[in-house]
Amino acid sequence: MYIGGTIHVLRSGDFPLPKEFEEAYNQSDYVVFETDLALANSQTLQRMLAQKMMLPPNQTLSSVLSSKIYAKLKAYVNEQGYKIEMFDRMQPWAVMLTLSQLKLSSIGIDQNGVDSYYNQRSLADRLPQRYLESIEEQSAIITEIGKGEEDAVVLQTLMDMDELSSMMSWMVMEWREGRTERLTHELVDEMKNVSPKMYRIVLKQRNEAWMPKLLGMLKGEKRGFVLVGAMHLLGQDGLLEQFKREGYNVEYLKSGK
Repeated sequence: MYIGGTIHVLRSGDFPLPKEFEEAYNQSDYVVFETDLALANSQTLQRMLAQKMMLPPNQTLSSVLSSKIYAKLKAYVNEQGYKIEMFDRMQPWAVMLTLSQLKLSSIGIDQNGVDSYYNQRSLADRLPQRYLESIEEQSAIITEIGKGEEDAVVLQTLMDMDELSSMMSWMVMEWREGRTERLTHELVDEMKNVSPKMYRIVLKQRNEAWMPKLLGMLKGEKRGFVLVGAMHLLGQDGLLEQFKREGYNVEYLKSGK
């Protein structure tokens, strides 16, 4: 089995992808994604999330966040040329996603990353696809982000916005070169420190749920190419460490081409 850590969004200049990804794809009998990307990009999911994006009728962001964090959010929104009223009825996780998407778009990063590229390739090549979780399971995870830790996750999002452009540059460079120390420290460890609940929901619990499925695939005769967000591979709770604990050999693929 090949396991590729992916970046979900990239710049056009980040293509072509590393040769190791192409080598793994060409030698695989099927591709495994976190979820069905066709459904993830469908209007069905958008409607599903839209129904959960709004706060209850008796709440606004100013009543959910502390006055200090709300003031920081309002100042940032104003700086970007938006009005806080656009966000005031949204759940904190929806504010985080919206601000992140707006910022990514402003610095030339579209929504088509490694996963989307190989989804399109595998469909065109009629290569079978498998999935680690349903779209309903993934949307349920998204809507749980930040609950009980609203101030912390909103503050971290605002801090990330200022550094997003430089973050994407070093992150993509180190990802391409297969260097993981900084990615582990500044992404995985940082999430664990800032929001233990988010770390548990987004990474740890999902990795634990995926492992039995991946181990089952390993027992099959065909070879799979697994594509999941790079953070899922890193740290003590990452998939690579879990495979090692199960007694499997983990080798890093380095293309000779």
